[in-house]
Amino acid sequence: MHTFQWAAVMRKSLSRITVIAMLALISACSNKPKSTTPTPSPTPKATQPEAPQPQKTFLWQVKSPTNTVYFLGSIHLLKKSDYPLAKPINNAYKDAEKLVFEVDLGELKSSQTQSLVLEKATAQDGKTLQDRLTPETYQLAKNKASEIGLPIEAFSGFKPWFFSLTLITLKLQRLDFNPENGVDQYFFKKATQDGKETLALETIEDQFNLFDSFSQGNQEQYIRQTIDELDTLETSFQEMVQAWKSGDDKTLETLLLKSFQDYPELEDQIFGARNRKWMATIEPLLQKEDDYLVVVGAGHLVGKDSVLQLLQAKGHTPQRL
Repeated sequence: MHTFQWAAVMRKSLSRITVIAMLALISACSNKPKSTTPTPSPTPKATQPEAPQPQKTFLWQVKSPTNTVYFLGSIHLLKKSDYPLAKPINNAYKDAEKLVFEVDLGELKSSQTQSLVLEKATAQDGKTLQDRLTPETYQLAKNKASEIGLPIEAFSGFKPWFFSLTLITLKLQRLDFNPENGVDQYFFKKATQDGKETLALETIEDQFNLFDSFSQGNQEQYIRQTIDELDTLETSFQEMVQAWKSGDDKTLETLLLKSFQDYPELEDQIFGARNRKWMATIEPLLQKEDDYLVVVGAGHLVGKDSVLQLLQAKGHTPQRL
């Protein structure tokens, strides 16, 4: 396919992939693909198979005098075979009258979101992707994209973060990890079916603005990080899923955050700063009468300034389930 044809394909078909990929990246920084199989459909209670019960899950609760708020760390991309989920997780869903997600997942397929993707991803200053990167980084990116069968010239008019997300999206797509099977998508679909109210901590535009706020240096670092991790993505992501299933938060923290050891500013932009902002919405939930299930990427429940640490600092006591 010629370069100009690739560019047209990117503009027409990758916008929704990138929306989902972007959501996955922010919460579990090395994962993202396109949906090709349906989300696991919640089966009726009578036929719901029992999952093997781990000693721990990636689930906490905070009790107040008036209600309970559950905090579930999500893996945004899973395989269909990763279901059913552990019983404590399903019980938390049943107990909650309302659910809270990072964004309104119902907006992902809207035409407004598709337009927003292209608007945010397209460079407006006339600079090409090659102009924004050092010659060394550009050559590395070109070689890595070529290995996946992706001509880097198709991204000439796009910003570096869009290139990185697409690269990882296509890689994980080949490994059969699907955002439609992610924990948040599963519970959003289930809540919609059950008529439970859903809320959002931020907007999709907020998340894209996060990428646009990256400095030129951070966007290059982001590409270098993507290139460095692409070859080991299958192994590292499988390890991440296994740590999540077994409730091993220490291992998951290491796997999620080790990529940012040399980029503390980038880590804070993606995790810490957003967690601190979310507290203005999360803490008032403990004054409500309804029970809530808050589903956010697992990376927001581990590490410095995690949601759980911020709750503890305000005098609340998260309990592991």
